[in-house]
Amino acid sequence: MKVYKNAKGLYGIDYIDENGKRHRCIVATNESAAKQELAKRTTAFYKAKNDPYLRQESQLFKDMAPLFIKHHINTLPSKDTYLAMFEKIAAYFGNYRLKDVTPLLVQSFYYEKAQLTSYSNANRYFGIISKFFNCLNDWDQYSGPNPCRKVKKQPEEPFQPHPINEQEIQQILPFISDAVRPCVAIGFYTGLRRQELLGLRWENIDFTRKTLYIPKTKTEQPRTLGLTADIEQILCGLNPQKSGYVFNVKENQLKYQLNKATAKAGIEHLRPHDMRHSFAVNFLNRGGSLEHLQRLLGHSKITTTQRYLRFKTGEIASKMMVMDGMIPLNIV
Repeated sequence: MKVYKNAKGLYGIDYIDENGKRHRCIVATNESAAKQELAKRTTAFYKAKNDPYLRQESQLFKDMAPLFIKHHINTLPSKDTYLAMFEKIAAYFGNYRLKDVTPLLVQSFYYEKAQLTSYSNANRYFGIISKFFNCLNDWDQYSGPNPCRKVKKQPEEPFQPHPINEQEIQQILPFISDAVRPCVAIGFYTGLRRQELLGLRWENIDFTRKTLYIPKTKTEQPRTLGLTADIEQILCGLNPQKSGYVFNVKENQLKYQLNKATAKAGIEHLRPHDMRHSFAVNFLNRGGSLEHLQRLLGHSKITTTQRYLRFKTGEIASKMMVMDGMIPLNIV
């Protein structure tokens, strides 16, 4: 940090600002005034350097990302999906200072995601950004406002599951490779979420008590499923071990096999999560109760499970049967 004189006789200063950036600029016509200006900016630099709150405000978004990943994302049961989404957020906001992430900037990102995918997906990204700033506030790493508080969210699109029936399941299974077919079959039989299915471990399967235990779930509430004769037969065909993963199947492999099989069977595109939807609808159509389905799927609210009722064959009509006979048909 110094004062200098240019060829025209004007005085400038060479200094570093409170954000750590170097500057050279003309500030006065005499050396004394230039020195005063340099002293003022030097004071601002050291104040920011020694003030934790000012120092926090100069932090870049990407500087705080590892902290958020370590102390929040890595503690979540569904951390892989969460991390993939956060990495896209960090790529977008990474070079912005925390204090420069404004509501307008977040709103722009939100609408970009909504246009590319859906408002449901954009709302999930929005929730992660908001959690990021809340965590930094809670950890005393940032003292500014959460920019998400002034951002307008849009209502999510109506829930649109894409279940397939028993006949369609039987149509696609022959087109699934031998290595992946047992995994897909168990997915249709249990309604496990993708990460629960691929993370299934032998030590959590009790063939004696006929139970299948899921310790890590999206809702962070472990649950237990029954081991039916069909499920047991499929698992026994995989040479059960004392420990380790049941399926040696990767997420991309599962997606590819479902895409290939549905295309060959002439069925609409199927996502891994649609196996869960298919389980729910087929369970109801085979006489399973809504309350039992709620427990098997691990839903915290019955209203979440009720969304499957409209896919149950004759469900709406059956509720109206109590009205039959109210009016003699011969007078209609």
